[in-house]
Amino acid sequence: MLMVHSSLEANLAQLTRAQIEDTATVLGAGKITLVEENLAHMDLSGINLAGVNLNYANLAATSLDNANLSGAKLQNADLSYATLDNANLSKSDLFRANLRDARLDGANLAEAYLGSAHLRRAKLVGANMEKANLHFADLRDADLSEAKLSGANLTNARYNHNTKWPEGLHAPITGALLYDR
Repeated sequence: MLMVHSSLEANLAQLTRAQIEDTATVLGAGKITLVEENLAHMDLSGINLAGVNLNYANLAATSLDNANLSGAKLQNADLSYATLDNANLSKSDLFRANLRDARLDGANLAEAYLGSAHLRRAKLVGANMEKANLHFADLRDADLSEAKLSGANLTNARYNHNTKWPEGLHAPITGALLYDR
């Protein structure tokens, strides 16, 4: 019996790291789209996905340590419990991304757009967040100790008494809002 698979069925199969890397090598990462893809629990550490479109992708508990995601589109992506230590997310669009309980120690988020991003309990120790836009972001229980926040926009970002800020930063005068709920 001859089995014919539709392209839809082929697209439902779990992508592998090799498939993603091979396609990025041929086209360039900025030319591939991984919108709504389920990449949860994958090991993508060290991968080069600069400029890739990952809007609405499921990257929960994915390892992206040392990955290059500069200029990536990650709007509404689920990065909860993901590890992004020392990852390059500079100039990335993380609007409404779910980064709850994510680890981003030493990550480069310079000029990243994190408007309305969910960063509750995220670890951002020593992260470079210079000129990052964090307006309306949820920073409750987040650890931003030693983070570089020069030029960052914290207007209407929510924090609580458990939020850890870099030494010398006084949250009440940044435009951020104390929200202990």
